[in-house]
Amino acid sequence: MKQKIVGSYYAGNESIQLVIGEGYGGEFYTTPEKGSVARIKIGGDADWGSVLTSLLHEIFEILFERLKCRYSPASDSSQSMASYLFVANHQDFGDVCARAAEFVNGCLGDLKKEYRLWNRKVKK
Repeated sequence: MKQKIVGSYYAGNESIQLVIGEGYGGEFYTTPEKGSVARIKIGGDADWGSVLTSLLHEIFEILFERLKCRYSPASDSSQSMASYLFVANHQDFGDVCARAAEFVNGCLGDLKKEYRLWNRKVKK
């Protein structure tokens, strides 16, 4: 699978690596490999608005998970991602917003540059 590391950016007290790759949507890994930082992977084949939507979705979700605000019901034997529940008080929500803003502010310029390169049309 083709992918490119965009960079690593702070989200509060941790660094998270951002990767652009083939496909659509996004996903995150809290510990992708032993000794590595958390990683968010965004599909670069979507339109720019969808890439931004995926970026915001994944940074918020990983931060809610880090603050122990993401839950999966014990009775969900299908392990569906649709069953996740997020519970946060106003202070935790504000913390997630601040960390997400720091991350997005740090990565947005680099992501836009890599997105353009990813989607560059080859002239014949």
